[in-house]
Amino acid sequence: MAADDSSFQAKPSTRNVQHVVLGNLRFQTWYQSIYPEDLVTKETDTLYVCRWCFRYACDINAHARHTKLCPHRTTPPGTKVYDHGGYSVWEVDGADYKLFGQNLSLFAKLFLDHKSVFFDVLSFLYYLLVFTDPNDVHKSYHILGFFSKEKLSWDANNLACILIFPPYQRKQLGKLLMGVSYRLSGWERDSSLIGGPERPLSEMGQKSYSRFWEERIARHLVLLDSNASATGESEDAKTQKPSTKGSRKKNSHDIMTVQEIGQATGMLTEDVIATLRALGVIEPATPSKTRKGTHSGSRENEPVPVVVKRSRVLDWAKSSNVNLRDPVRDEGFLRNYSSTGEDRNTEPLGSDDDE
Repeated sequence: MAADDSSFQAKPSTRNVQHVVLGNLRFQTWYQSIYPEDLVTKETDTLYVCRWCFRYACDINAHARHTKLCPHRTTPPGTKVYDHGGYSVWEVDGADYKLFGQNLSLFAKLFLDHKSVFFDVLSFLYYLLVFTDPNDVHKSYHILGFFSKEKLSWDANNLACILIFPPYQRKQLGKLLMGVSYRLSGWERDSSLIGGPERPLSEMGQKSYSRFWEERIARHLVLLDSNASATGESEDAKTQKPSTKGSRKKNSHDIMTVQEIGQATGMLTEDVIATLRALGVIEPATPSKTRKGTHSGSRENEPVPVVVKRSRVLDWAKSSNVNLRDPVRDEGFLRNYSSTGEDRNTEPLGSDDDE
């Protein structure tokens, strides 16, 4: 489903194209894509792909003629929705740029295993990750990757497919795109829209999202701990699985449910629970650490409360060299896409060395 910042060994026997040239970069493909056989044969070694519109050619001269006239050579298609530090994200409607969406899908399939290529791109939005060097007088841009999502998802999926192109992987760019996908999903404005990436996740996608979720929850809990310390509150987060009864009023940052953590981070409850377990930061709660009137095991099938140790979260963040400053900046969003959630204008508490 998703390819992010992991390295991969190509499998020549399963590929119909061995290498691609994207701009001035030449690199191996990973998988087969369903390019038209009358244009891209099984004997194709190198495919030349326009770095602005992803139009493809087997002939270098035809490719060169196109790049001189490409309509997107000066600016990406679509509408800019985010811009910060040289990185921007552009929203491209597949209905408005059908050929672009199809060419991008064909190119992406060269690096995605368990993802189908849809030539009917009308129902999808594509979000391009673009880098423009502020010191470049020509202001030329590079598309580094993208994610797509359905315009209408019955499961409230905020992402269908994500890919950072191989030359740009291992630069924390997948986390930037994932963060943008959560912001654009609208969960801050309507909790019913909380969803997540399309399932099932590929092995690479699961690895990437697990790390993203770990950092997202760690950032949330540690920053809460920082705010709590300023007001003299406890370091422990007493965290319960959602009650079958009606919602309960949250009295402080000290007591919360995993459902409330999910609301604050835009994550599904099951993703919150799995992530907390993976972090190894939870322990059973004693009756004195549960909410008044809640007793562990007092009723059959009643959720068992747990305690999240924020000190362990902070230790994990330090040992994992996690930057507690969200890579997605609220001030970078355009057209009123800014967040109203927990990530707004927070100061860095960790190292900047992970990027």
